[in-house]
Amino acid sequence: MKILAVGYALEKASGVTTFVERTAAELRALGHEVDVVDIVKGADRTDAVRDYDVVHLHCLWQLRRYAKAAFEADVPIVWSTHGMTAPWSMRHKWLKKKIAWRLFQKRELMKASAIHCTTQQELAWNKKLGLRNCFVAPLGTDLAVGGSGRAVAVGVGVAASGHRLLFVGRIHPVKGLENLIKAWKLAVGREGWKLRIVGPDEGGYLARLKSEVQSLSLEADVEFAGPKFGDDLSREYENCDCLVLPSFTENFGAAAVDAMAHGKPVIASTFTPWREIADEKCGWWVSNEPEKLSAAIREMIEMTPGERAAMGERGRRLAEKRYSWRAVAGELESIYKKVRILP
Repeated sequence: MKILAVGYALEKASGVTTFVERTAAELRALGHEVDVVDIVKGADRTDAVRDYDVVHLHCLWQLRRYAKAAFEADVPIVWSTHGMTAPWSMRHKWLKKKIAWRLFQKRELMKASAIHCTTQQELAWNKKLGLRNCFVAPLGTDLAVGGSGRAVAVGVGVAASGHRLLFVGRIHPVKGLENLIKAWKLAVGREGWKLRIVGPDEGGYLARLKSEVQSLSLEADVEFAGPKFGDDLSREYENCDCLVLPSFTENFGAAAVDAMAHGKPVIASTFTPWREIADEKCGWWVSNEPEKLSAAIREMIEMTPGERAAMGERGRRLAEKRYSWRAVAGELESIYKKVRILP
């Protein structure tokens, strides 16, 4: 098959970018021809849409001209909503989105051959909005070679001793970081621990967080490490004791599965889709209110290293079983075959 994947502003730290790039690589390995277009950075390929068997659109609002070209060329569309239909996301800048939703976005989604959701939660959001032909394929992970043990080589900027609670993601209000910092202040027994925040700043929000840290006198306890990629990011996971994902909404939350792949426990908020972390006893699924989040952090800190390692190993087995990129690409491949219009 010849597949065109189209995204908007595919930034390196984005879960959407990771999904597009990794599934494209795995689909190529399965023998398919896959081209990726970023409509912000790449050349316009709408005239070439007719040459593809399937067009896969990633995200909403800005991809109209590719949707229009595919509809006109009678090429089937698979559309990934990537969390943009979440209640929180739909309320953010709600007036513009409400107008766009009523004018064109819902109508175009209804015409798509299939709607891709990354979780059952996102499936429920889309069905509530009246969307049809939805299917679920999660984000994947590259399983860590190092297993659940702490990495031998310590990355640049990562302390060689002590314990770390790690956050990985965009520095953005939706990620619940202000609540996390307040929870860290409330946590008992955090002496010898650091809260390490890894990710790119969005819209100057980092300055607000640093001000919050200063106002709570946490400068010695909270580290802002900036964005990390590749081996540097892998070392962040290997050198932490636990990951925290305190978001107000997540359609998936790739950092959770990446941490599990590295054999680390996860604390995730109940606004994320990660109930199975608690069900499989590889972490905590709690409200992101500072008091509740702090209680989970305190429980994690009070565990022995062996108890945390056992919890992380259960997470690793879960990641290996359900979240490999090859398995995710195989699910996409089966959908592409179903929607493809045969000559």
